[in-house]
Amino acid sequence: MKITRHHVTHLLNALYTEGVTTVSVTHPCSDIGELLHIDITDPVDTTVTFTQGALTYQDTREEIHMKYGERAYKDLPDAEAYVRALVASSLVDIENHDAVETFFRRYGYPDLDAGNQPVALGIDTNLMAYRLPDALRLDPERYSDEKGRKPVNGFALTTGIYEELNWHYNHYETRSLQDAFGPEFARLDDQPAGANREGVLGLYEYRRLRDHRYADTIESDTGDEAIVDAYAEYDADSRKRVILLSNDHGFVERARDQGVLAQHVSFPVDIPRKVSVSWDELRDVLYTLAVLFGVLQLPKVTLYGVWNGKSGEDWQRQRLDADCRSENVEEKLRRDRAITTEYETTR
Repeated sequence: MKITRHHVTHLLNALYTEGVTTVSVTHPCSDIGELLHIDITDPVDTTVTFTQGALTYQDTREEIHMKYGERAYKDLPDAEAYVRALVASSLVDIENHDAVETFFRRYGYPDLDAGNQPVALGIDTNLMAYRLPDALRLDPERYSDEKGRKPVNGFALTTGIYEELNWHYNHYETRSLQDAFGPEFARLDDQPAGANREGVLGLYEYRRLRDHRYADTIESDTGDEAIVDAYAEYDADSRKRVILLSNDHGFVERARDQGVLAQHVSFPVDIPRKVSVSWDELRDVLYTLAVLFGVLQLPKVTLYGVWNGKSGEDWQRQRLDADCRSENVEEKLRRDRAITTEYETTR
């Protein structure tokens, strides 16, 4: 059954009504095992315990390399992607939160009524997959300060970044993945492999910002030099001031050398043992981890982030495939999804 990212909370509710109060989020391969478990007794204040922090997961991935070889190893997200997925879902904060907040308090939140220049936000390729406008509370349609000023007034997106995200490496033979990880991975044929799944998340985030937010598209070639040059020209020639975010110190320094405002975003090396979140954050982390890992197992349900036949529309609509191993959970999930879908289409 296909469910969108926004409907993952229905899955949690279906499990809860079946008496499941602790949700173990597990990779199908027993050598990897449980990544985290969730106490869902309180949908507002839910405890997530990380069985594997970033450093432990990194060791696990290296063991997979030795035991199963290069292809299985590369199909797993690296430890950095694992941490970024948790940041994207607001379970974990960025490492330099205070510096980024101070930077935007100084250069963002323009007072347009006082004649300040509008501010456009540009996001480097290495950050595009991880929903920073939400994670950092910078989306101008959702966030503002106590005076009603928006952190930025829109987005500036270069075509060079789009091209860097728009690459494809698919699985055409999954036998080695099945041998390493289990029969569930037979369904990953003709679907993005390994790090390409991170790239596809970035590609559709780019499209979301381009198509559903106020955004200017800037022509550029690929590569840091061409992209920064295009942003510098936009900054000089438009009536807007651009702010760039990147995880690459070289990109940030190159931008600053050209007089463009830029801020480095750094991620933690490891993660806390426990966090408390709402079901909305759980919805986001289950979606993102399912895509990055390809397949996740929960009690009574197997979640496929990619599967043979997953279409561009499925990516755009942020859909997962939920294979329910419980008829009761499937019936409850199907009913709640139908009610919500009808409401969303009629309002």
